[in-house]
Amino acid sequence: MHYVLYALTLLISSSLLFVVQPMVAKLVQPVLGGTPAVWNTAMVFFQALLLGGYLYAHLTTKWLGTRRQAVLHMVVLAIGLLFLPIGFEPPGDPATLQAPILWLLGTLLIGVGWPFFVISTSAPLLQKWFSTIDHRRAADPYHLYAASNVGSFAALLAYPFLIEPRIGLGMQTTLWAVAYGILCASLLVCAIILWRSPVRRVDDRRDERPPASAVPLTWRRRGRWILWAFVPSSMMLGVTTFITTDVAPMPLLWIPPLAVYLLSFVIVFARRTIVPAGFWTALFPVALLALVALQITETTSPLWAITAINFGGLLIFCMVFHGLLAADRPDTEGLTEFYLWMSVGGVLGGSFNALLAPVIFDQLLEYSVVLILAAILFPVAVFRSPWARWVTGGALVGGAAYVVYVAQWTDRLEGVVESEIVWTAVVLFIGAAVATALRPRWVPIGLALLTMVATYQHGRVGPFAVHQERSFFGTHRVHHIPAALSGTHSYLALYHGTTMHGTQYTDSQLQLQPISYYAPEGPLGDVFEELDRRGYEYPIGVVGLGTGGISAYSRIDRPFKFDFYEIDPAVVRIARNTDYFTYLHFCGQRCQVIVGDGRLQLQLAEEGRYMMLVMDAYSSTAIPVHLLTREAIEMYFDKLHPRGFIAFHISNRHLDLEPLLTRIADELGYAVRFRPDASLGTPFPHTFLADRSDWLLMARDDDDFGALSSHPNWYLVDPPDDVALWTDDYANLLDVLR
Repeated sequence: MHYVLYALTLLISSSLLFVVQPMVAKLVQPVLGGTPAVWNTAMVFFQALLLGGYLYAHLTTKWLGTRRQAVLHMVVLAIGLLFLPIGFEPPGDPATLQAPILWLLGTLLIGVGWPFFVISTSAPLLQKWFSTIDHRRAADPYHLYAASNVGSFAALLAYPFLIEPRIGLGMQTTLWAVAYGILCASLLVCAIILWRSPVRRVDDRRDERPPASAVPLTWRRRGRWILWAFVPSSMMLGVTTFITTDVAPMPLLWIPPLAVYLLSFVIVFARRTIVPAGFWTALFPVALLALVALQITETTSPLWAITAINFGGLLIFCMVFHGLLAADRPDTEGLTEFYLWMSVGGVLGGSFNALLAPVIFDQLLEYSVVLILAAILFPVAVFRSPWARWVTGGALVGGAAYVVYVAQWTDRLEGVVESEIVWTAVVLFIGAAVATALRPRWVPIGLALLTMVATYQHGRVGPFAVHQERSFFGTHRVHHIPAALSGTHSYLALYHGTTMHGTQYTDSQLQLQPISYYAPEGPLGDVFEELDRRGYEYPIGVVGLGTGGISAYSRIDRPFKFDFYEIDPAVVRIARNTDYFTYLHFCGQRCQVIVGDGRLQLQLAEEGRYMMLVMDAYSSTAIPVHLLTREAIEMYFDKLHPRGFIAFHISNRHLDLEPLLTRIADELGYAVRFRPDASLGTPFPHTFLADRSDWLLMARDDDDFGALSSHPNWYLVDPPDDVALWTDDYANLLDVLR
């Protein structure tokens, strides 16, 4: 009964610990948007607090003993009630967001720091408490850690599919506070059991010793724990950033890597072996080689296959290195120290990805670096098995064949992948295959060299990129596309990850031609024709700068004025650099750029200032959700002229935003006109570049659209019945997935 109670308490605490992480990330999204850096920075914060909790558990049990320590912990637990319910306030001064990492860490510390710290101590503390009571399983309480991670895993899966779609943020924080109170009561019962139970006899024959209990705690052994914990932690964030930046920038994909990470703990610390460790170690080279081959060839589609390979590789890596940790765990005397050093490795891995890598790399290379480290740390002993040799050798040959296939059949020898890189990789693939058969000890070196080649390829600027830089909000590249590839004229394009955010012709005669999503033959051309007919001198507000391409509609004969709102200073620097884009330069005093979150900065604008607001922040799947709520749109209309309207650019590969916006407009009593790309009909002229795009207009009344209300391509849309209304308290991306 005591064992079940301790396990249930751990289940509750770990569930609270991992429900709060996506919930807190959602709470801060209105300020920093859906960039992966928000999640990675929050993860480092939580890992650091976890380390603090483990250090507290180790030192207090060492100095006070478990029974006196339990008294202290009841006091620490009660103090956490004073910080509930958790919550955050947006910064009063938008200038504070010039250092977003510092603001985010400070906000998290004040908003959720103490309760999270207290709960983070539960795993080592409860196991330590249990190890000192008179129970037949007390000698090896590490299996309770599996129960803890079952709760973590279940909570992570429940949040996006059960909690978020049904419960608003306000109610979520209230229920979390109630659950914290239940945890306090449960921990008190566990403490009473501890105080009343006789002290366990160390020489009890019923004890079940952990496998590595007899090995002394040396610094070499502690160093291994740190490295074995570093690799999965860093790889988890590396996979998250890669998938949500280079493949599909969707915050919904933040959760699966962490869930996979936790699942591995459940498996390796379970009382019974579910899958033999040899199975995972045999698969490790295969997973590594698959990831290396994808990086060398820069394959990013199909989405389901790339996502599956990365998540599967992460599971295998976590199983290998967490399995090494579980096999090397000490006896109960070293339990809290074991978790402490394991947490140190986790914090270092997370800090490398979230804090150090953005400073030392101008692109996403941390994923490749951790693959190199994993290849070096992988135990050579596994290759003594003939079966493992055959599997690894076959994977190496298959990897070489895949690289050659992709290079030959997609013309990448002359494009993204240089021939020297391809053949160097193939030689290393074949060399490592031979080494697997003849000299197994060389295999980790060969795998590391092969991964270095992949890192070099992945880190190259490429033949078309002329500039790249990295900020908190992502990696930005400027590509020069020659006329031979564009089919019209050469142009420059700005990319954030895989999403294009603006283009401009390099020909001086065409530089001020609005192109891409803003081409005059497209939906936005219709809108500016309507504004031109009105002749009002009210400025236009634009949320999302990109290259500043919309300002091309401002000319001497049509002197439109623009206020651009842009959250990322790196985008502003690129757009102002006349070596790449000149839209803002030629716009001059008619354009001003306001740096900061669009919603927060718009709140500071005078009422009735704009004839039109252009919301151009939705082409990436990492959309700023707080810009699409009922409260946000109500505020936008406060900033509009009485006859003004909002133009939403909603072109998106993975999200369908038209039903959501139509639903909000119906709730507020506003009119909507929609022009999808399918209504464009005939192809655009070859004299300029144009990309098909979806645009939705919203106004107080249908007459406010002017001539657009009778335009054949702009039609009314009926509000849907099956789409939930997004508010500041409730928003769920699952509602709008295509």
